[in-house]
Amino acid sequence: MKSLLSYKVERMNKKTKNIKQQGQVALMVILASALILTLGLSASRQATVETKIDTDQEMLKKAFNAAESGIEHYFGTGSTKYTGDELQGSANLNVKNFGDSQKLSFNSVTLPGDTEYFWLVDRQINGSLGSNYYSTSNPSISICDLDKKTGTYKISYFYLSGSTYTRSNQVVTTDSTGCIDGGFNLLAGNSLLLTVTPIGWASKIQLGGSTNFPIQGEEISSTGMVSGVNNTVTILNRYEVPGFMLEAITSGGKVTNN
Repeated sequence: MKSLLSYKVERMNKKTKNIKQQGQVALMVILASALILTLGLSASRQATVETKIDTDQEMLKKAFNAAESGIEHYFGTGSTKYTGDELQGSANLNVKNFGDSQKLSFNSVTLPGDTEYFWLVDRQINGSLGSNYYSTSNPSISICDLDKKTGTYKISYFYLSGSTYTRSNQVVTTDSTGCIDGGFNLLAGNSLLLTVTPIGWASKIQLGGSTNFPIQGEEISSTGMVSGVNNTVTILNRYEVPGFMLEAITSGGKVTNN
């Protein structure tokens, strides 16, 4: 028979073992709860972030639409302030002339066969041609590719001789610097327009002269605002080619100004 002491020791060992097992179970429960809580918080945080991203994108889209509405409002009214309703937002516009410099480029890629045009005469408020023609003591301008590529261009030069609008065509090739060697010589007469068409390659075209070129149009920057979120849209509103000059462009001949 076991002694009373042995029985007490055995009972105490079983009790200690049970306590250890209970402690291990409690620890596992705590760890599992912590893991579940962490996963829950992570999922909640992820959902919150995704919701915020979706909301921000939606607000940016609304601000972009407000900026575009501001530009349309400017074209219709000439006002640089646009105010829609609470959902449409508002827009502030900054309008400045583009051109009036010795280096002239729209910093856009002109694809093969497409035509870029540059004005060599000023434009009046009503859109008609002015009388301040591009002129210089050295009747030559440089035509270059901003990426310094060597290629071929078709150039059409429009000028006013007396009362006749005349076009002169020429095909030129750029040198190793990406420019026309020696520049392009302007003919005698009042310079109006220069069009440049890349042949077989895409080009970023730039004109260079010894005096400032005329203003080419407006640079319009519109910042749309909706619920504290801003988005800005910038466009070039360039002077268009009048219909009577289009006749000379398409016919390749002369058009008399009656």
